[in-house]
Amino acid sequence: MKQRFLFLALAALLALVPSGAFAQAEDSLTFAQGFWLDANKADGLQLRLASYTEARPLFGASQSLAVLIVSPDRTCALVAAPEGTLALTSEMAAAADALAAVNGSFFHMKAPYGGSTYARIDGVCVSENAPVENFRRDPQRSGAIVVRDGRFGIVTGFGPERTYEESLPGETVLTTGPMLLQAGDTCALHPFKFNSNRHPRTAFGIRPDGALVFVVADGRSSQAAGLSMAELRQVMRWLGCSDAINLDGGGSSTMVFLGRIVNHPCDNRTFDAAGERPVANAFVIK
Repeated sequence: MKQRFLFLALAALLALVPSGAFAQAEDSLTFAQGFWLDANKADGLQLRLASYTEARPLFGASQSLAVLIVSPDRTCALVAAPEGTLALTSEMAAAADALAAVNGSFFHMKAPYGGSTYARIDGVCVSENAPVENFRRDPQRSGAIVVRDGRFGIVTGFGPERTYEESLPGETVLTTGPMLLQAGDTCALHPFKFNSNRHPRTAFGIRPDGALVFVVADGRSSQAAGLSMAELRQVMRWLGCSDAINLDGGGSSTMVFLGRIVNHPCDNRTFDAAGERPVANAFVIK
């Protein structure tokens, strides 16, 4: 009788908890217990690779993640392909003699090429926001990564003006989006397909101790479904980020470490390291 009472009491308690909370708790445990491979071969850099299979899925699907954690004393810089061109992330890493690199923000895939969001490098504007009829602040321009005196920050709250980014103080500014986390709070996401569908994703985050976090999630494969924007936001929270923002994804999502592509770029529609796409800019770690 006592056991039946305890069972009924527990059932009543569980009925009060939203069903999504159970799934989130299970995913959190799965994330922590994934098949993580530590490949930390450079001081101040930590590379971790994780895979989740059908037998133990993350967010109900197979996934493949590459996580790069950069200590605050490492030099991280934004670089751009030559004007009017695109370049592979691995090429920009090699040109900068970088230990690691991750693709940057959105760009024009046809001539005249170049970035389609505002980018300033060492005080020089290298690309501007793409013209939009009746300009509006769309999710891909809803925030910016700002480097001022060597310190990284993520800002949002832009006005409707196309030139808002020009007033942001800092030697380096890169507009991108959508925002995922700000000061520990969850940022709202617009309910459209770019956010809700699963794709390869790249994100940038900052931990309270100043460490930088880059995440590349593979996708468009039976081995890796990709993430929705809400799922990407959750991954950044699990990694301890207080602030986080989305970068360009899809076939652009690429992470290079010690001269090797460590994820599975999907532009060749094969789950290997050969499907890298040329992009407009990238973050390199010296």
